[in-house]
Amino acid sequence: MAISFSSQRMLAWTAPVALALTALAPALPAQAAPKPAPTVTTGPADKDLNGDGVADLVTVGGPGTVLASGVWSALGVKSRKTGVGTGQVQTPATNIGLRGNGFGGTYSAAEFDGAQVITGRFFGDTEEDFLAYYPSGPYAGNGTVIKGAGDGTMLDPASGNQANIGLDYLLDANGNSPLTLVNGYAADGVDNGIPDLIGISGDATNGYRLGYHPSFGAPGLYFGTTTLTNPTPTGGSDWQNWSIASTENASGVALFLRNATTGDLYLWTGVTMVDNGDGTGTLTHTQYQVAANWNTGVAISTLAAADINLDGTPDLWTVLPNGTYQAHLISGLSLTGTATVTATRAKQLA
Repeated sequence: MAISFSSQRMLAWTAPVALALTALAPALPAQAAPKPAPTVTTGPADKDLNGDGVADLVTVGGPGTVLASGVWSALGVKSRKTGVGTGQVQTPATNIGLRGNGFGGTYSAAEFDGAQVITGRFFGDTEEDFLAYYPSGPYAGNGTVIKGAGDGTMLDPASGNQANIGLDYLLDANGNSPLTLVNGYAADGVDNGIPDLIGISGDATNGYRLGYHPSFGAPGLYFGTTTLTNPTPTGGSDWQNWSIASTENASGVALFLRNATTGDLYLWTGVTMVDNGDGTGTLTHTQYQVAANWNTGVAISTLAAADINLDGTPDLWTVLPNGTYQAHLISGLSLTGTATVTATRAKQLA
């Protein structure tokens, strides 16, 4: 079909205008790159008391703290956005130790006064259980294991859900009871279903050492402490000045080590116990200095380790005698410098 002269003029006039409008139209702003999804590791959900995939916090009350006597359990809070732990816990915490330790005879929460309480699968089942150890006091050197209910609480120890850890089971080569104990998992490579223990023991005459306490496959049964020859993270032998906290993730067993006097905080990862066959052994590991001058001189009632936000790097919870807790999320581990420690706001547990 032929195009008329007037049609040609219209096309000639509109074409430049269309081109000009196209040239003047502002470009759409570039869309921001999507934020990377958080890195979430897979592996054992250590310290998860209720099976929701998030680590939970346990501490002990009684003399020297504002918390009432007993064992206090606070379930971890999961982020709605990422599905991992935030470092916050549900408060007020619950006193789950009202029925006592199972061997004290009073069936009261006061039986946990002076105890250190750690968690782990100490009955060999899927639930996390509770191990209370007494470094001093009327039960000094003894311990108890109480079965967990799987919801953050413990079962009644008077109903067959408890096992004793006898004084003789944990002595070192010089007859000393541990100053502290933590979960050793299966750091020696022998997994019989019951976690081993790692402790610090010694005396002024013979010195202080780390010790490895292998499980014999039954709740509360530990024999034959292996004396570990490792120096402290700073190369010394003053293990009595250090506190420890352990956890396990997909990368293996990890151990935090803190010197309250100097503020030194270290992390050992990939912890493996090598037995020398003569009653001594060594923990092989990779060492990181997490922080210097960290909570120097601060009294900490509970130092608990867990991969709180499931990023593959172990984190810490602290509970102070005043009943406040904080999470310390750790990132940026380096062999040549300190890491980044991000602390949440301190909050009351109860």
